[in-house]
Amino acid sequence: MDKNSSAFSLPSKDLSDRKTSAITVWHVGGEDIRFHIPLLLKLREKGFNVGAVGSEDGNTFADAQIPYFRYTLERGINPWADIYTRRQLSALFRQHQPDVVHSFNTKPAMIAPIVAMKAGIPGRVQTITGMGYVFSSTSTLALALRPIYRHFQKQAAIATGITIFENPDDRAYFCKHKMVLDGRDHLVLGAGIDIEGMLKNSPAPEKLAATRRELGLEGQLVVTMISRVVISKGVREFLQAASIVCQQMKNVTFLLVGSISSEGRQAVPIEEIHQQAGIVRYLGPRNDIPTLLNLSDVFVLPSYYREGVPRVLLEAATMELPLITTDMPGCKEVVKDGWNGLVVPPKNGKALATAILQLLSSPEQRNLMGKRSKLHVEANFSLNQVANAYADIYSRVLKLPKTIKSE
Repeated sequence: MDKNSSAFSLPSKDLSDRKTSAITVWHVGGEDIRFHIPLLLKLREKGFNVGAVGSEDGNTFADAQIPYFRYTLERGINPWADIYTRRQLSALFRQHQPDVVHSFNTKPAMIAPIVAMKAGIPGRVQTITGMGYVFSSTSTLALALRPIYRHFQKQAAIATGITIFENPDDRAYFCKHKMVLDGRDHLVLGAGIDIEGMLKNSPAPEKLAATRRELGLEGQLVVTMISRVVISKGVREFLQAASIVCQQMKNVTFLLVGSISSEGRQAVPIEEIHQQAGIVRYLGPRNDIPTLLNLSDVFVLPSYYREGVPRVLLEAATMELPLITTDMPGCKEVVKDGWNGLVVPPKNGKALATAILQLLSSPEQRNLMGKRSKLHVEANFSLNQVANAYADIYSRVLKLPKTIKSE
């Protein structure tokens, strides 16, 4: 062994009886791990025992009869909190010994594989769900954090059997910077969208009509953005574009939907949004997203945040909406410019306004692009496709050698 190499001997369970005993897979994430419920249910249909670990209350998992374990996860930089997080995960993994720990989101994906390795979990998978604030911002703090991010990802790679990427740009970056071991990477576009479930939950015409009246949308063309209300999601560009469009077209309403309360310094100040109250309706967080999408004519996500694949774009596409987004990793995988929507440069409110005006002026183009959006999701992002890919990856990772070397 090279003197600069290190080896980890991995204790593991005997997996020789896996033909007669189902594999147990846990998904580990943060405060939105509930979005994995449809995928976990699909994996359970395929014969896996499934569970989840997250930092939210987990009530929705009880309804789905999926075992759920809550732990403490702080999104910011706090070494002491991270030590506590590691201890909680270690106790869970050692007590329950799942066969595969599959971690998502930035911090869990860096912490969980190392903890799982030390706890003797044989299958360790991480998904890179985008590269987040550190690679979205050019602030002094973000730039300073980049080498630290690369360092921790390299450490996580040593303990990870397979690293999954949601878009090819992130995969290329990790490979270029040696943040993934050779032959241990895989591309799976997005985390899957439950097309049948979304369509099944589409509101009845009476509900649509009532919500349209409630929001004062009768006789209006509706342009909707659903997102965390943070700067890097392009909220300011959305506000600017709305102002430009409303100077040139009447009977257009812009809806902004999403949480602002927990976003800290990255949040767009509520006062800034209220200044556009006559043009943009800020609805806050909502639990009737399918209804709002059904009421919309155009869906917009002008993000310059380093996404994996934005779930909300897939949801809007499933509802046959034409899409407008930016030329950013993850976003451009969902929107094919000029085919099912329009792609504009990031941080450009004027270009966004031009794209919105183009679609609002052409019902035929909106209708055609909307139908293509749904076809694109069905062909490339369905829940079943992702579940099949994950099932193959879990089988593969359990067959890997029990000693992993790092360069």
